[in-house]
Amino acid sequence: METNFDLICKNAGASVALHQPDERQELAILFLDVRNFTGLMESQSTQTVIQVVRRLFTAFNQIVKSFKGKVVEVAGDSLYAVFGLQSNLKDAVNDAYQAARIIFQTVDLFNDAYTEPYYGYPLQIGVGLHAGEVFVGEFGLDGAPQLSVMGLPVNIASRLQAQTKPLNNDLIVSEDVYRQLEITDGFEQQAVALQGITGLQHVRLAGKPYKAKALPVAVEMDYLLAISG
Repeated sequence: METNFDLICKNAGASVALHQPDERQELAILFLDVRNFTGLMESQSTQTVIQVVRRLFTAFNQIVKSFKGKVVEVAGDSLYAVFGLQSNLKDAVNDAYQAARIIFQTVDLFNDAYTEPYYGYPLQIGVGLHAGEVFVGEFGLDGAPQLSVMGLPVNIASRLQAQTKPLNNDLIVSEDVYRQLEITDGFEQQAVALQGITGLQHVRLAGKPYKAKALPVAVEMDYLLAISG
């Protein structure tokens, strides 16, 4: 029986492509966000900044793939990836953690060689990492179906990334992730409230504090495009 909602969708011409049912899987979930993106957009031409960020994200995508992960979505200055589609959860968590570390190293190399000497201000990123059971399938609106990953762990991973700024630490991992990691580092533990999530979440500060420096008003960025492509 069709509902009023179904009729509204039909009248609006909505087309939904769903090629396979969702399956439950335990995955590691990584959210990444470029810091100071708005400031860069204000001080540089939009086209220039977008090209730089896209080229960095191309490198990030290659790193994710090298650790058996999959980028689910790129939106503006943010990236969302999952690990474990073809492996167990412990391996997925460690792959995601190592991918995050290589991503940070890539940004550091980029900053050391180009951004700070010429631009005077480092590009910085924030990463949130969580793991848990999600629903995995294929879904599309008016186009080819794409990988779809949904569930509370996705929301938590996103909120962890958002906490990197108030906690002043560029890599926040959940306690669920920390317990699976093959490392001996005793990262500082904190209990935090995440927007829209009931109860406090125990997390580990696995990164480093952000660098604080005033953003220049206007600096030429052609060198970034030259070396990032």
